[in-house]
Amino acid sequence: MNDVVSLPARLDATTAPELMAELLAYDHAADIRLDAAKTVHIGAMGAQVLLSACRTADASNRTLSIDNLQPRAHQQLSLMGLTELTTPKEAT
Repeated sequence: MNDVVSLPARLDATTAPELMAELLAYDHAADIRLDAAKTVHIGAMGAQVLLSACRTADASNRTLSIDNLQPRAHQQLSLMGLTELTTPKEAT
C-alpha cells in the first residue's frame, strides 16, 4: 500500500509541524509518496522533517519518494546538501 501526502506550497517552520504529525500518523509498514507539485519553497524546518521521514522509512525498510518536485524546491534542497531527497532510490 502506498500513501500519498500532498505537501503545502511553502514547507517551512509554520507548516513543517503539521507535516510531521501527518507522517507520524501513517501506517509504519506502508511506503509513502510525497506529492510536491504545489511546493515552491522548502525551508530548513521543512527539509528537516523530510530528511527525518526519509531516514525513518529507510530504517524500517520502507520507501519514501518525493514526486513532482518543482525546480525551485529542488534547488533549495540541493543548496542544503540534501540531494539524497531529490534522487529516486533504485528498487532492490
